[in-house]
Amino acid sequence: MKVTLIDGRPAFTTDGGEPVLTGFSCGLNFDALDGFITMTSRTKNGWRLKDGGKTAVSDGATVRFAPEGDGVRFTTVLRNEEGPIEKCHEFVVMQAKLTERIVKFFGAGLREVDGNRTNEMLTSVETMELGEKDQFECGDFAVLVTESGKQYIAGFLSYREYFSGLIVRGDGSLEVRAYVGHVPLDPEQTLTGDVFYFTETKDAVRDLNDYCDRCVREMIGEPRRKFDVPFGFCTWYYYLSNISEKTVTESVEDLVKYRDLIPAKYVQIDDGWQKFYGEWDENEKFACGMKKCADEIRAAGFIPGLWFAPFWANKARIRQEHPEYFAVDRETGEPTITLDYSVPGACDFIRGVVSRATREWGFRYLKLDLVTTRLGAYKYHDPSFNSLKNYRRCMEVINEAVPDDTFILGCTSPFGPSIGLVDGMRVSSDIFGDWDSLKVVFNAVLNRYYYHKRFFINDADCLIVRKVENEDADCRRNCVRTDDEIRCYISGAAASGGVLMLSDKLRLMSEEQLRQISYLYPINEDAALPLDLLDSYIPGVLDCGVRGKIRTVILINWDDENKTFRVPLGDGNHRVFEFWSRSHRGVYGKEYTATLAPHTCFVLHITDDGEPAVAACGNEIVPTLEQSTADGRLTFTFIKPDDTVFVSARSVSGDGVKIEPVSQGLFAVTGSGTVTLAVK
Repeated sequence: MKVTLIDGRPAFTTDGGEPVLTGFSCGLNFDALDGFITMTSRTKNGWRLKDGGKTAVSDGATVRFAPEGDGVRFTTVLRNEEGPIEKCHEFVVMQAKLTERIVKFFGAGLREVDGNRTNEMLTSVETMELGEKDQFECGDFAVLVTESGKQYIAGFLSYREYFSGLIVRGDGSLEVRAYVGHVPLDPEQTLTGDVFYFTETKDAVRDLNDYCDRCVREMIGEPRRKFDVPFGFCTWYYYLSNISEKTVTESVEDLVKYRDLIPAKYVQIDDGWQKFYGEWDENEKFACGMKKCADEIRAAGFIPGLWFAPFWANKARIRQEHPEYFAVDRETGEPTITLDYSVPGACDFIRGVVSRATREWGFRYLKLDLVTTRLGAYKYHDPSFNSLKNYRRCMEVINEAVPDDTFILGCTSPFGPSIGLVDGMRVSSDIFGDWDSLKVVFNAVLNRYYYHKRFFINDADCLIVRKVENEDADCRRNCVRTDDEIRCYISGAAASGGVLMLSDKLRLMSEEQLRQISYLYPINEDAALPLDLLDSYIPGVLDCGVRGKIRTVILINWDDENKTFRVPLGDGNHRVFEFWSRSHRGVYGKEYTATLAPHTCFVLHITDDGEPAVAACGNEIVPTLEQSTADGRLTFTFIKPDDTVFVSARSVSGDGVKIEPVSQGLFAVTGSGTVTLAVK
């Protein structure tokens, strides 16, 4: 794309000169002094291009443009020429209009808390059809689909200055906003926006990954240090805050007992161990001390984790002893219960808290929670600070304070501003005990695949497989899901590719339930591509890609009525096997079609129907099995001891394995280790 002037305003055009986005302007939304009426300032006196089209200037506005891939990136700088402003709400980075109507868009909503609007785990994500008069406000970015079928990605590349959002209108209008937080502006004061990006795409579902890669390069240059996707246990969803030393000890005992089946790595103690928010000493239920708890977890072969709320200090001593450490309410002038990390003393406080937890106690997994609920649009000691900068400064201090091998998980935290500051991030709301809560969680998780292993490792919240008969008096969150719904849950967790934390009392689970959990191991570390992203509220056609020679596609019917799914297979013939029912579905050409009952799922293992091969695995939802065929011999290594695979061939023979025919041309082979079979 190129930037030119059309009717005196900057416009984005194709390389051939065809207009795409026209009528560029920018300005401020603020409360006027004469009666607090919302006013809007726009650039009014025309624009001129400078530096060979790299800069546009008008009134007090300067916009710097540069090519970015097949699109355009730009930064808007605006000088306040309105006189003194008591409350500025939004800095309008861009207002423009596509040359076509927008008929559909994909994006996340915004959560508004204490004057901030943020895109975080509690915002829903959806594809929405737009009438010409419809509009929607979304956070950070949007995919736009026009009436001719063209697709565009519009979103911020950087998240250093302000929380941000877009207003998308069906008539083609696009307004890009930075939420400055109800702040006063002096005359001639200058605001600088974050970097924004606009591009046309042929396949937005895949190119959202590229967009997120660009964000990461803009923010930190290269991805943050890498951790394996965590697999472990969290106390919260069985016990809530009703935890104790005994809780931890029993949970560790269970994980040791079932380690061969469920090889968890982490044990995370959640809310309930501390005296108060902001007073991070153990309470009377942990009289042994948190170091002893961490030592016990580590001695059993696990990595200990701990929960914190780094912005919240309500009853803590620090609030009485150091009120100057806290942000101030702009209306009352009183200190809030939110720590102000522009104050060096507040930084020293949180530095000491997390340093003690990691370096002295030995915890190497920190879950940092209750963040956006305390990032109000407050006044800070440093007048250049705002809520976003307060968040980033706190996270910078925490990163500086902990050992390099500490996994940092954000929870209720803004997504874009967390780039480079967390290793993992909750991308969904809390899980509850029924089917409807699954739909809410997986709306968020499956629609946020593009963040995974780019911004951070996605966390789909805990996995809860239990039913009523697996709960006792300790249980604080009761579950009522059916067997089919639990299979959907497990399959969705596999498709997420993200953090997997269990939260059942394992000693009360049946052998079959434990075996179902084991199907998730080895962990799938890559998020599935939702092939129906732009046609669904919750994606249900989830392509996990090809490992070895097996492609895994997960189908989930989130609806309350039968639904037909179509899976593109490509050229040639393909053998399709369904994992949960252990059934061979047949050989298909370019497409596989299946009709699923409500609240049910299929996990499909798909292979080319050609030379003999392992066509499916019996104990792994997303197989990672490598295999080779040469001179009539098939060689592979079982993923697990006493594992079962399904081999596609006319005949199979070999020593040290059990071979049973399943159907014509398909054999179940059970064994361990590396085997070589004679196949035809």
